[in-house]
Amino acid sequence: MKKIGLFVALMGMCIVAQAQSKSVGELYEKYEGNEDFFHLDMAGSFFDFADGLDFDFGEDGMATIAKSVDRMKFFKLPVGKNIAKSDFKDLQKGLRKEKYDLMMEVAEKDSQVIIYSKGNDILSDLVLMIAGDDDDDFMVIELEGEFESQALAQTIP
Repeated sequence: MKKIGLFVALMGMCIVAQAQSKSVGELYEKYEGNEDFFHLDMAGSFFDFADGLDFDFGEDGMATIAKSVDRMKFFKLPVGKNIAKSDFKDLQKGLRKEKYDLMMEVAEKDSQVIIYSKGNDILSDLVLMIAGDDDDDFMVIELEGEFESQALAQTIP
């Protein structure tokens, strides 16, 4: 019985370790050495610290989502608009291969927001791709954690 419990625990850790998108990781690594590459990576202990602060999220749904985040990776692509658009297309292809679902896409003139998710009722990973009309307006945000799709749907306008 102990061996079965240990096996299940190890499998669970493998599944959690694979929650991060390989495609997002590859795009991150592509520009990691670039001196103009801006990135921010926050993980568990920071979110535990932030939970102790009194943030006013304005809506109960947003507070729930914020508490569900285990890790956040944010970065801006340090390249021109044409290359960034190509990188975004490649990222979308990679996310689809990894079985991410297109959750939402909003576009207006030269700006665009695309959200991919992994999971069904409980989402394990969210990838937000934000594109603007300037060269430095291409950003990727990856949120890892456990997000209830119902709570998330209520926060998206």
